[in-house]
Amino acid sequence: MSLNKKLDKMFEKDFKKVEEEEIDELNVTGAGEVYNTPKAFKKKKKKTDESTFMKMAKLINLNEISYKEYKQDESLNSKQKVNKAIKEVNSRLFKIERIVNQNIKLKTEDGIDETKYWKSTRLNLEKISNKMVGLAEKLRRF
Repeated sequence: MSLNKKLDKMFEKDFKKVEEEEIDELNVTGAGEVYNTPKAFKKKKKKTDESTFMKMAKLINLNEISYKEYKQDESLNSKQKVNKAIKEVNSRLFKIERIVNQNIKLKTEDGIDETKYWKSTRLNLEKISNKMVGLAEKLRRF
């Protein structure tokens, strides 16, 4: 099963759980009935073993593991790790390219020029450009 499908299933499961909790909260008793429920309005503590974000982060290696831990992970051999990493980089670059293309089109259609950028946007574009040049050099050596 692909990573995206795993994430979608996990999200759907947690989303349904939230919907069910909301439905439970909407249930009310009949008007005028009085019950002896001293803890009726006390907030329920949710039992959380691990957040949804952390589960997803582990699936896509967002959690910051050291190289040593990454290398010692026996779930995949080195060849599989390298190939999986390249596939993931390619996937993310595709998504980045889509974001860039959409915003170039939006910028062109709305007539936004570089003078309308915030100062931080210009700095971020320069940083991104430098990172891309550095990555291109690393990929050539790879």
